[in-house]
This record gives sequence, C-alpha cells and structure tokens, in this order.
Amino acid sequence: MGYTLEDVKQFIEEFTELEYQFGIGFYDNSINDEEWESLVSKLESCYSVRFGFYSITNTIRDESYMNEEELSNEKDNLKKRRLFLIRKYEKPVFGKGMIGIDTDVVFSCFLGSNINNMSSEKYYSNVSLGVVNGELKVITERELNFEKRRSEEIIEWIYNKRSNVYTEALTIKKDGKLVDTLRVFEPDHPTWLADYNS
Repeated sequence: MGYTLEDVKQFIEEFTELEYQFGIGFYDNSINDEEWESLVSKLESCYSVRFGFYSITNTIRDESYMNEEELSNEKDNLKKRRLFLIRKYEKPVFGKGMIGIDTDVVFSCFLGSNINNMSSEKYYSNVSLGVVNGELKVITERELNFEKRRSEEIIEWIYNKRSNVYTEALTIKKDGKLVDTLRVFEPDHPTWLADYNS
C-alpha cells in the first residue's frame, strides 16, 4: 500500500499519544493490569519487531510508585511529543539488520521533547517510519547532534551509541532522495526554522 504523508501524520499522532499514556501509566493506579497489558501491546505494535525490542525495555510497574503524588509529578514533567515535520524519501539505504522493510520509501518524522517547560518549540528527535509487511512501523530513531548544534549551529541527526536502542545494523545509512514534505508545526528558533523550511 502507498502511504500518504497524512497517513504518516495520523500514525505519529497515535504513536505519541500511546507513548505519553505509557509514560504516565507507570504511576496510574486507575489502570488495571489488563488495561496496562493492552496499552503496552498497542505501543509495541507501532514498532518493527527488531527495533521494538530495543525501544520498550521496561513494562513492569512498581505499585509503590502508583499513587496520586507520583502521577501528578509525572504529568507535570511529561508531555506528548509534538510533531513538527515529515519528510518522505525514496530508495533509502538500510543497515543489514533492517529485515523485511520495503526499501522503496522511508518517512522521517521530526518530534519535539517529551519534557514540559522547554525553553523553545523545536524538534530534538528524528523518528523514521518504514513499511513492514504492508504496515507503517517505527523502524529507528535518531537524535540531535548537540555538539554540532552548539559549535556550528547545524542540525545533524545521529545514532546515540551509548543508548540501549543503538545497534549498528538497525540504522538508516542514507535517507535517499527527498520527494515530499509535510510541515505541521513551525519551530520558534531561527536554526530550526531554516531547517523546517529547507
């Protein structure tokens, strides 16, 4: 199936909502075990199987943290990641561990922070979607290279080698040819705004 940028936008909106609900769900005693397992299953289904293994590493809730005070603190600190931009690329080059992914297209989705009270609205991560067995799935995630951002005012996306998500094989070696863009929310920092409009 040929997915549109609007399809990708809808997927990301649902994914980031599940991600947020998962984050606060660790502290929410109103969610019973069956509802928690359903939430975890829905979030896991957003990922390609291999990448999902590295992305959702802890699903066990500790009842001693499941109270109103902890839940309130988490709601104060955590927010749903905002979608800023989607770029569609054709003929990407994947690492050898990216098995079962259609090599014709990849979608790069630029997301904001999940932490409240950030100083400005800008994107910090690049979540890539691919088509796996005919369905959209999160296949990998890159983060901002903060060293280049600080020293050269350049936005560059890298894999964090210290992260438990990183494995050499689960990478996009080259995005491919940019063929389409969907601008969703304009960042408020000049460097990001230039990238957003490029």
